[in-house]
Amino acid sequence: MTAPVNTGGLSWGVSTLGCAELRLPQICKLLSEFRLSELELRAVDGRIDLAQWAWDAGWPPYRAAALMAKHGVRFRVADSSFKLVGNDVKSRGEFLAFCNWADSWGARYVRAFGGGTWGQALTEEEYEQAAQTVAWWQQERRQRRWRVELLFETHDGFSASGPCRKLLARLREPIGIIWDSHHTWRLGGESPHESWSQLSQWIRHVHVKDSIGKPSARHPYTYVLPGDGEVPLGQIVELLNEHQFAGTVSLEWERLWHPYLPPLREALTRLEEQRWYVTSMKAANERQSPAIAR
Repeated sequence: MTAPVNTGGLSWGVSTLGCAELRLPQICKLLSEFRLSELELRAVDGRIDLAQWAWDAGWPPYRAAALMAKHGVRFRVADSSFKLVGNDVKSRGEFLAFCNWADSWGARYVRAFGGGTWGQALTEEEYEQAAQTVAWWQQERRQRRWRVELLFETHDGFSASGPCRKLLARLREPIGIIWDSHHTWRLGGESPHESWSQLSQWIRHVHVKDSIGKPSARHPYTYVLPGDGEVPLGQIVELLNEHQFAGTVSLEWERLWHPYLPPLREALTRLEEQRWYVTSMKAANERQSPAIAR
């Protein structure tokens, strides 16, 4: 892999997949400790049903906003398990409740998966279902006057640029993309430059992680500490810096799904030691106040 580069003014954050066992105050404290300003919520207190968790744990929006403001943290992305392909009435209802919670908490985006399975070509019917699901969500958003926006991730059957562009071409009103730069490289077989050239106008958020081509329990690859693997992280960061990417670069440390990984703190320490990021909290705070402000 390429050597680390100066990351300029990129805004870095982290997904709570890597620290799913922590409570919200502990998560915010961890980000503050590593001078990270962008929060991507996927799991808290060992739970991924975040809307219900917030209710059960007694975290109304004003309390969450105050905590995040205290630590200089902004709620960037709320990660759901919802899929544009293969959803039903029940999962749509759950997703609307999730989005209502995310909007009330001031999240900038909600994440959905495209769906499908990598290696199996999506059918025309599946593309149409995905497009119809997006149109349904956009109508719900207007009616409910939500500010939160929908992103879909380069994941599953959409792990390469081609399927993503094919879906986007069907949408009357486009949505943004979470570029999982690991998946487009490892699964999609694309260089970072190829993926960026095809998708950059829609990319709002970027996932980074590293791996080696050794099978693990769930995948034909194994995740490793940033810099220990084969993913061209240096090229990805340099590319984003070169194009002055204005979104968030988020370390997606998938320890919740892959318990063989060391604690998130170790991965963040590695990023810091190798200077994959430089502190951008001051710049982020100058651009926009934390927590619920947009």
